[in-house]
Amino acid sequence: MARPRIYFVVQPTVAHYREPLLRQLLESSRYDFDLVGRFKNSEASSADTIHSAAEEVLDKVRPLRFSAVRQFWWEHGQVREIWRGEHDAYVIAGRIPTVSAWVASAVAALRGRTLIMWGHGWKRPEDGLKRRIRLAFYRLTDGLLVYGDRAKELGSSYGVPAEKIQVIYNSIYPESRIGAAREMAASAGAETSPRAADDDAGSPATIIYSSRLTARHRLDLLADALGGMDAEARPKVLIVGEGAERSRLEQVFAAHGVDAEFLGAVYDYAELRALYARADLAVSVGGAGLNVTQAMSFGVPVLAEDGNPDSSPEIEAVLEGVTGRYYQSGDALSLRRVLAELLASPEQLRHLGEASLAVVRDRYTAEKHAEAIQNALDVLLSRAARRP
Repeated sequence: MARPRIYFVVQPTVAHYREPLLRQLLESSRYDFDLVGRFKNSEASSADTIHSAAEEVLDKVRPLRFSAVRQFWWEHGQVREIWRGEHDAYVIAGRIPTVSAWVASAVAALRGRTLIMWGHGWKRPEDGLKRRIRLAFYRLTDGLLVYGDRAKELGSSYGVPAEKIQVIYNSIYPESRIGAAREMAASAGAETSPRAADDDAGSPATIIYSSRLTARHRLDLLADALGGMDAEARPKVLIVGEGAERSRLEQVFAAHGVDAEFLGAVYDYAELRALYARADLAVSVGGAGLNVTQAMSFGVPVLAEDGNPDSSPEIEAVLEGVTGRYYQSGDALSLRRVLAELLASPEQLRHLGEASLAVVRDRYTAEKHAEAIQNALDVLLSRAARRP
């Protein structure tokens, strides 16, 4: 019996961190995925672009062309694909300003196609016109693939059938690359943090920040927090990422007297593992995203900003006092206080790191991500088959 054929738009781009997931989907024994997607983050400036997946993966993805006028997009080819109906289901971007998605939804309803949207869904509570528009948008679909439990909770509270919202979480690495960076690096003879043992608690601490260096991430807050600490207690900072703000931020950290090593964008797994092996703690300033699960994948706990509206659903992996800690949003004093508490307790950091690995293995590997997508398709295709 032929496997169901799925037209599948990769979200948000065919980036390097999507590669493990795409390899899993291409090897599926349950579905045939025809992958479509953008090859670069065309919304960003040249300094903020995202590294693409390997050529061998890009070769298996059909390039998605689009046109944009301000925030409104048209993704070419999708409406035609849905009209033709050569696939058993269509998974497209759940982005409200994408005009072609509205038209595609209407065509799918007219032609009796199964249309599913993949996106964040609800990142925060909504009301008024914004809520009504989003509900009207999603009402046209047969299902939603969302990244976190909060999105499902909010959508269900707004009247969307719970079965229609399927949580698939997110991923960066396959299971084989999940593990304590310190142990993996030590076995390879690489440098690790001297604070790994309790008797080294007096050794200088190292924290790591990994994300694009943009104004949205407000990394100045970390420089402010660290600059107010006693020089003897101030940790070294590893800053992994590139962006338009880098030059200015280098000056800001220097002005605060903070020992910050700006490393640029790092995509090589072994290099990243070695960097996380040097770190006692990862800090997420501003909106959190995959930087959270990246750190946790290496067994490094995360100190994240509480309640930041720009945070993506990956923030749900940070469980207060279990896998990490939170500081008050935008408050350098709160950040400084919690940092000091954590860095003073290597034993607590170790327990948080071990719990972080357990959460990642349970939900955030490429294998679990691919399995969740396929399980969601099982439910949504069955649900679509029952519709009148």
